[in-house]
Amino acid sequence: RRVPARASSVARVSAATRRATVRLPTRWTTASLPGEHASIAAAKMAAMQLDSGSDTPEPPVATCIATLEGHEERAWHCEFSRDGSLLASCGSDRTVRVWQRFGDSWREAARLDDAHDRTVRRCAWSPCGRLLAAVSFDATCCVWRRADDGPNMAWEILATLEGHENEVKCAAWNASATLLATCGRDKSVWLWEFVDDEAFELLTVLHGHGGDVKAACFDLASSLRDDDLLASCSYDDKIRVWGDDGDDWSSRCVLEGHASTVWDVAFCASPDGARRLVSCGADGAVRVWAEATPGEARAWTCLCALEEVHARPAYSCAVAGPRVATAGADDALVLLSFDAATGALSRLGAVAGAHAGDVNAARWNPADESMLATCGDDGVVRVWRV
Repeated sequence: RRVPARASSVARVSAATRRATVRLPTRWTTASLPGEHASIAAAKMAAMQLDSGSDTPEPPVATCIATLEGHEERAWHCEFSRDGSLLASCGSDRTVRVWQRFGDSWREAARLDDAHDRTVRRCAWSPCGRLLAAVSFDATCCVWRRADDGPNMAWEILATLEGHENEVKCAAWNASATLLATCGRDKSVWLWEFVDDEAFELLTVLHGHGGDVKAACFDLASSLRDDDLLASCSYDDKIRVWGDDGDDWSSRCVLEGHASTVWDVAFCASPDGARRLVSCGADGAVRVWAEATPGEARAWTCLCALEEVHARPAYSCAVAGPRVATAGADDALVLLSFDAATGALSRLGAVAGAHAGDVNAARWNPADESMLATCGDDGVVRVWRV
């Protein structure tokens, strides 16, 4: 469920109303609709320039090298495998699709469509690339295992994890693939232990958020990851950092600063290996957070807050080296310059109209930092070169 930035005097609205109120008729993108006359597109461009107060449109900073079509409805998420050879996407058509890379071209290698009976909200590769977790609005998480390395790329269901009361919004693996985190509308984060490469056991359930938990991620980047650390973000406008106390997990710190729903969060590392967090939210802002003392996750500070990165809610953020990619409800893909040592952010540019509708996710290729993927409400997955 998507919610525009909200004022304290406005009551929360129904899901249908939330969706309807996201779009503002005074905003335009530079992308023309199919068959649209060039003069209309030019008028949209002029309107955007007047609205932003700029004489020239912002130059695009990425080139689309592949457009992957197949989803029949909204595409919610996309993610590259660790080696960059595979790209998974999922959507409202209740499918997960696996795309295989051939140079700068991609083909659909597998369609996983017999596990969920509602929207598949997010998918996550294990570090080895042989397991793929997918979470759904049907309150389950399905873990797929690649059973065949041949050209047919056969997949089998390894496990279906049940327990969440309703919609599951995200799944995330830790660095060793021994833990899988899921989170959702029931305001909780569940930790599952992967035992003997065959089965999952519920380790613990983390409570603390006051609203939907939109996303969760483990620290996969820093040199301090001997101690598994998990971050989650929520409709309650907060980020929580969780850690293993030996016999259980607990909340280490609550990060506050976003003015509305925090939609996504990502760990990264400074040059000396210290932990950083990058977050984005319905306030259109991107924030960088750091441990006050490296290795001590109980106190964090905000190093940078870049406002108005998106004109509407920012749904996704991802870090690769000196760049942060963000995606949002203004139909744009935005690239930011990022100094991990200081936390400084600056705008490099944007691709306006990256999709014909909300851009729901942006993810870098771990094996190629010049490549990223996006997906959107138009049901399309796009691969970009920067």
